[in-house]
Amino acid sequence: MKIELSAPIRTTLVATQRIKAEFARTQERLATGRKDDERGNVAAAYVARSLSDRASDLIGVKNTIGQAASKSQTALNGLETISSTLTQIKAVAQQYQATSDPNQQAALQNQFNVLAQQLDNFARDSSFGGTNLISGSPDTLQIPFNEDGSSSLTISGQASDSAALGSSITDTASIDAAQQQVRAAAQAIGSSASAVEIREDFTSKLVNSLEEGAAKLVEVDLNEEAAKAILAQTRGALAVISTGLAAQSDRAILQLF
Repeated sequence: MKIELSAPIRTTLVATQRIKAEFARTQERLATGRKDDERGNVAAAYVARSLSDRASDLIGVKNTIGQAASKSQTALNGLETISSTLTQIKAVAQQYQATSDPNQQAALQNQFNVLAQQLDNFARDSSFGGTNLISGSPDTLQIPFNEDGSSSLTISGQASDSAALGSSITDTASIDAAQQQVRAAAQAIGSSASAVEIREDFTSKLVNSLEEGAAKLVEVDLNEEAAKAILAQTRGALAVISTGLAAQSDRAILQLF
């Protein structure tokens, strides 16, 4: 038996089905946090994936840059300590040259040698992650700034042990020259370290921008979707009421015959 529906009932049923489908999509968006699945929004999903992939690659680059910043800062800390040690060495050399007592000179020479050994220890121990920029045989630090390494920075090590500095207890001028050498090394490494820190901050902001861009393409505003869900529920309830009223109207008309 074929059931014929009146136009008002058919209209309300179609509206109810449409509202139900819309509510289902809203529920799916709330559950997944995405606007649409990739089949329904291929272009946006592709661009979002591309942005997310680049952000992931740059996170690895950022970690490398952060390690480089720590390595250069370790070298700067070592140079600062070596500079302080040279100040002490100069004071010992001045005392040595101010006395002619062999016993005092011997004691001062011993102090000088101990400080020089400590200086060598500071240069040798200023290592981070296997990289030492100020040892007797310093490393060179190559830092990639982007995914393919087309942008990078090289920090050349500066030998800063006693042999490289070449100070003598009988020549305070040689100690002054060593101090200047250490300061020049700190300036060179420090300048590069500042560039590394700036790049690290830039890369961090770039990663955030890429991730935000990807999210805007495929992620939903949960507050907005929740409001849509409530609206769909309300419209659905009203549609049910409308269907009931349309059916009552049809029955009332039939009762007239």
